[in-house]
Amino acid sequence: MEQKQRIALSNIMSELYQKPEMIEEQWHIVSPLLTELINTTPQGFEGITTMINRHFTHAAKFSDIKIQKFELESGLIKLNMYFQKLNASKR
Repeated sequence: MEQKQRIALSNIMSELYQKPEMIEEQWHIVSPLLTELINTTPQGFEGITTMINRHFTHAAKFSDIKIQKFELESGLIKLNMYFQKLNASKR
């Protein structure tokens, strides 16, 4: 996953955390980014990207805002950790 796509995924998920009611409307943008995230995961990072995908996908499945926010926040925390670890491993 290229840096530009990482930034896009992080930004849109942060936006959705602020406005979870937009999940359905924005899912057509999120879905391909999550697929790209999974498909380009380096060896050893598969577990964390699977968890990230699961959190974000669960947020889209629920209609309760509290559950959506929980799933989005959990996914964002893991996404940011993943990007930090990925950047550190490239050094």
